[in-house]
Amino acid sequence: MSKAAFALGRRAQRTGYPEAVQRLKLQTRKLLGLSEDVTVSVTELSCREPGCPDVETVIAILGQRDKPCIARFHKSIPDVTADELKTAFEPTFLSKKGAESKDQES
Repeated sequence: MSKAAFALGRRAQRTGYPEAVQRLKLQTRKLLGLSEDVTVSVTELSCREPGCPDVETVIAILGQRDKPCIARFHKSIPDVTADELKTAFEPTFLSKKGAESKDQES
């Protein structure tokens, strides 16, 4: 790792990161039935501030009309599981679908 990257707080990535990012994007799309026009962003952040986790994976769903839906996991990208995605996102998307159904009934 270069000195510049270290100074910016970047961590050396383990092998398999690109594959893990694609896996998380695909799992999120399948789980929530997202269309291709919805962006799924997967980012890993590191923190040096006291009290925050060393590493955090942020998955954001960016639609054209809705506010972004964001889930945060205090672990590296390859360590986030499908079950954790489901736990993080399902309540938000189930409540949105329920509200849409009620609107259509009115």
